Amino acid sequence: MRSGHFLVRNRHQHTWHARVIIPLSVRHHFDGKRELRVSLKTPDKARAKRLSRLFWVHCQTGFDRLKTRPVSEQSFETTDTFLHWAGITTETNKNSAMYKVDMIDMLGRRHVIDLDDPEEEAKLAREFQANAIAVLNQFKDRPEMLDRLMKLGGTEFTKSESQPESTATFHEAIDLYIEKLETQGRKGRKLAPRTLLTYTDKLRFWQKHFGQRAVHTLTLKELAAIQSWLVYLPANFAKKALSVDHAVKKAQHKGGLLPPISDKTREEYLGQLKGLLAYVHSNGFINTNLAVHVEMPNTKLSPGISRLPFTGEDMKSIFPGKDYGHDFGSRISKDDYNNRFWFPLLAAFSGARLEELGQLQLEDIKTCPDTGIIYAMIDNQGATADGTKKRTKNLNSVRPIPIHSTLLHIGFMDYVTARQKDKKDTGLFKLKRDKQGRFAKGISNWFSRYETRKNGQVVKGYIERQDINSKGTNGAGDKWSKSFHSFRHTVIDNLRGKQLQNGEFIRELDIALVVGHERDKRETASYGIDRSQLSLRKAIIEAIHYEDVEFEEIRWKS
Repeated sequence: MRSGHFLVRNRHQHTWHARVIIPLSVRHHFDGKRELRVSLKTPDKARAKRLSRLFWVHCQTGFDRLKTRPVSEQSFETTDTFLHWAGITTETNKNSAMYKVDMIDMLGRRHVIDLDDPEEEAKLAREFQANAIAVLNQFKDRPEMLDRLMKLGGTEFTKSESQPESTATFHEAIDLYIEKLETQGRKGRKLAPRTLLTYTDKLRFWQKHFGQRAVHTLTLKELAAIQSWLVYLPANFAKKALSVDHAVKKAQHKGGLLPPISDKTREEYLGQLKGLLAYVHSNGFINTNLAVHVEMPNTKLSPGISRLPFTGEDMKSIFPGKDYGHDFGSRISKDDYNNRFWFPLLAAFSGARLEELGQLQLEDIKTCPDTGIIYAMIDNQGATADGTKKRTKNLNSVRPIPIHSTLLHIGFMDYVTARQKDKKDTGLFKLKRDKQGRFAKGISNWFSRYETRKNGQVVKGYIERQDINSKGTNGAGDKWSKSFHSFRHTVIDNLRGKQLQNGEFIRELDIALVVGHERDKRETASYGIDRSQLSLRKAIIEAIHYEDVEFEEIRWKS
């Protein structure tokens, strides 16, 4: 069935099409045409799969008939001509035996039931109530039809015959599912604390929405309605003092004047609903896997917020030479000062991620005995200062980052030596995790936040105080932002077009090597320090240079 059988859909449309390859042996009947294609007239992928298989079978029957015909006897200019000749209707989803049931009940009455017509289903379902035995006998050898018939709503027949193995309310099921995510993770992998909190937040939304309702009472019609109104769910409704019920009602009335959630956020809500439905099906709380009917939005082309790199003027404002550190904030401790001093500098000369820097231990600052190169080891092995396991975004993130000579000149190793005197905290920086498990969220807030509090007070981060806008909109109306992560983009842009000391140009793969990008799944950094091309990494890192930024005037003082 896999050979020559496809489902296709234009990215601008929602309807699925079946596509069948014409065998070479009969292709001469089609004037050289390579394939047959027909609209399945449904946006439901699961249903489209079933219809496309049926279409494929019909086509094969027609092809077999053609093989017995002389070359000149039969010719088809269009797909419809062949379908008509083979007795295949393009209304596959309405006339196939897969979706229509022709039966005789106990009273000798003939019924043709269209399983894709909700009104017809509801009408005939009432007649089945008095003839359940006849239905069971008629389709005892066709469990897929029994399953569909038993789900026709509004009858005692449905209620008595379609009970799941065990029943549970949405409230109970979601508690169980969250416990499973906490202990077993997802797809066999433990979840990061922040990811688990995101999942739990979305699942609690569905828990409040469905409440104590039995899981098996959810219908396909209602599931389709949920996917329709979720598009209009108000963004950040909790911060607007809206309850879940109130927010849902607004969404069902298309939101009013409140801006809706983004496609990315909608994907998160639907993703957790889909995961929940798959879980309750696998645990026998529902008989049908409703998860296959949850259609996820394609967010790849959705408009998002572009994170911009810092310009040359931005870098001069962030690192104002000898004045660097004078505007880090009032009433800060020595530890806060050190963290704010080194985080931007390290990011500007490495492109490292915020949490990669935040979880560094003092023992992660190493010196290669062969080359004398000083480097920071970003790793997913061992523990952080608070005893939790280190994490990296991907395998390529495991890498040594040579310390740029500019940082050594500023006094980085003096800082490391000073930190080693602290026998209670083994972290390179004195940091504590937030509720989402992040070490450096406080650094991110300090660096780029801009918010207006309820009392009208405007709180500005470091770059805002340096007259660098942290967010805005371009001429086309697209949103952009600048944040600590912009250093990563800045380093990548800074290295493009640069040359190594031997005259070779730095390649994209070289940049990926030092910043830990997962390019084409090349897990180059997972082989250990002896095979990680430390000298090449050092040469690439040393190529980072910012014109007219007075780093030579910056000094760290203990």
